[in-house]
Amino acid sequence: MSAPPTIASIVEGYGEVSALPVLVRRIALEVFGCATVELSKPHRVPRNQMVGPTMCRAVEMQTARIANEGGVLVVADADDDDPSELATQIEDAAKREGVLVAIAVREYEAWFLAAIESLRTHRSVRDDAHFEGDPELPRGAKSRLESQMVEKYRETIHQPAFSAMLSIEQAQRCLSFDKLVRQIGRLLDA
Repeated sequence: MSAPPTIASIVEGYGEVSALPVLVRRIALEVFGCATVELSKPHRVPRNQMVGPTMCRAVEMQTARIANEGGVLVVADADDDDPSELATQIEDAAKREGVLVAIAVREYEAWFLAAIESLRTHRSVRDDAHFEGDPELPRGAKSRLESQMVEKYRETIHQPAFSAMLSIEQAQRCLSFDKLVRQIGRLLDA
């Protein structure tokens, strides 16, 4: 029996360090039927260092964690930058083949807004939480998300919990989330 694929990741935020493995594991199982995937702890690189030598070192470190199949996944927020230009800059900074990039248009929290109805059962989310429109268009997804909550939004607490609950299908209405799903599929060779 061959070893399961390994996905090593690089993220920009503190919340994603614990949230992304939860989300990747769910996508691997629920979308691609891959019950066994090795996930190394994400390495955090601040956004302003994602296109420089720090990224190159982070990619080298995370690549060393991959035994057989799999690869490195970089997840970052576009904020006000063009997502495809940012992805190209990160790929260029990584200086290595096989590094896949998924850029959340505006913010990771836009994905939660897209699937907010599926988060209603979480104690922090209002029972009538609802978001109309394209969650990737407006700036300030965090504050819009917080307006659907009964308490202050905290990335390190809510991102992992919401990542464990959100409807993957609903979140895929965000094109950037759909790309994340496809990138994970490529790393799993699914």
